[in-house]
Amino acid sequence: MKTLSRMIFTALLAAVCLFVATPLSAQSETYMNALKALQEGDRAKAARLFTQEIASNPENDAAYYYYASILMGGRDNTDNAVIEKNLKKALELSPDNYWYKYTLALFYQQSDRPELCSRLLEELIASHPKKSSLYFDAASAYLQQNDFDKALESIDKIAAIGGKTEMIGIAKMDLLMKKGNGKEAYEFLEKYYEECKTPRLAAMLGDWYQQTYRDSLALERYTEAIDMDATYSPAYYGRAHVYQTLRQYDNYFADIHKFIGDPQMAPEMKAEYINGLMEMPQFIMTFPQDVDSMMIEAHNAHPQDSALNSAISLYYYRTDRTHYAIELMRQNTELYPESYTLAFQYLLMLYYSNSWRGVIDEATVILQKWPENHDALIVRGDAFRRMNEYESAIHDYEAMAATAPKDSTTIIQTYPSLGDLYFQTGNVSKAFKCYEKALKYDPENSMVLNNYAYYMSLGKIKLKKAKEMSKKTIEKEPDNPTYLDTYAWILHLMGDDVEAKAIFKHAMLYGGKEQPAILDHYAEVLFALKEYDLAYIYWNQAKAALNDPKEIEKIDKKLRERHAQQDGK
Repeated sequence: MKTLSRMIFTALLAAVCLFVATPLSAQSETYMNALKALQEGDRAKAARLFTQEIASNPENDAAYYYYASILMGGRDNTDNAVIEKNLKKALELSPDNYWYKYTLALFYQQSDRPELCSRLLEELIASHPKKSSLYFDAASAYLQQNDFDKALESIDKIAAIGGKTEMIGIAKMDLLMKKGNGKEAYEFLEKYYEECKTPRLAAMLGDWYQQTYRDSLALERYTEAIDMDATYSPAYYGRAHVYQTLRQYDNYFADIHKFIGDPQMAPEMKAEYINGLMEMPQFIMTFPQDVDSMMIEAHNAHPQDSALNSAISLYYYRTDRTHYAIELMRQNTELYPESYTLAFQYLLMLYYSNSWRGVIDEATVILQKWPENHDALIVRGDAFRRMNEYESAIHDYEAMAATAPKDSTTIIQTYPSLGDLYFQTGNVSKAFKCYEKALKYDPENSMVLNNYAYYMSLGKIKLKKAKEMSKKTIEKEPDNPTYLDTYAWILHLMGDDVEAKAIFKHAMLYGGKEQPAILDHYAEVLFALKEYDLAYIYWNQAKAALNDPKEIEKIDKKLRERHAQQDGK
């Protein structure tokens, strides 16, 4: 049965023997042994003995009740009909027993028969009109039937019996909201608050005023909440938002620190708030020290909360302090070593921080614990590639290709990477086979078509096929500078420099000027067309865009060679 059933079972059986209708003198040894087993926690034995008692003493109402209660508290899929039959029999034998009727009502509620539940609760209310808990149960049953008016009427009766309380006010407001009367709900709360002032109700009104752009009223209610309870962090949180809107940043930080540093406030709420701050980079740049102190306070309040640690880690990463970001992610893996999600988050943080050796080490740990994980294998393979450890990278990608489901995204990503790696190691035939396999699974994959065509152009082989593949990519993505570069370069190799120049000019409009390789290729085409001055301009632009001294020297050498070629030397 559901968790609710077990809760009901525990609560009701705590009162064992207090409301048994059968006189003690009439209780059999079997029945007493059943009660003893129940008190000792041996529910299976108790159930067996109660069934024996029912068979031998069918007038024992309590035996039916306890047997049904045991079934309600079970973890198996007990037939509801059996429970209902026994509860109804107990009530039939003792029709005035409050607990029998109440338990049957709750059973109807949890088995999605609220109309039967409310009917029994109405009978109980008629005989116990001052018992306020019955009205709460009735309101819940009416709500299940979408009878909001009766539910609201029940809540009002509770207030009439015991006076207005915060819980009653929130319950009625919640009902009005569910009824679809949002404005009416808050208007009710405004009036209710005048007679029942609590920090929570004040903060709820503050939230409403803030949402409806009534900042002065919001500040007033939040401040009232704080005056009633100086430790009530939700009010500080709400008031901080108003101060931030009003650009009163000293007041904002004073209040938000109260919220952030309160260990009683849910860390998930703080993580969500910090993630929201990431969308305000200008604010972070303006108040870096204040925001830093917020992160420290949040971590100190909940040092073992993984979601909050992850949010703070992201903050440090985006503010270029990757060592702190990595450390927090590492702490998460130590706190929760069995969490693959946290381990992979740590791995990705290492990856995005370009800590390639760290990526390799952590991915290896993950693969030892979760050996079938393709994602960690992909990341480690890429780290090996970036470390120029091509053989290790090939080993990882081959393992992926061998184990990943066919036609999967992993396969489609793996073969192109293998093709690139084989080309880097000089194994051109294997590289081309990998590209062919990738295209077999995804024949229109632009990235694969582009890379395959480009590597063909480097070897100056099958240029006609390379041109056809490359043309597909620019037809699909006509403004992609990388694809335009490949197509134009193949045209150049095939002697069509005029068309190549037109393609390169288009590439320059869409990011080509920022890519040294494209600038170099464009310069070669211009030089072939004898537009020497313009060619030298683009070679110099390519040189200026480079950081690697070796690559810069290659451009310098090319410039010397082209000048000599131009001069006829």
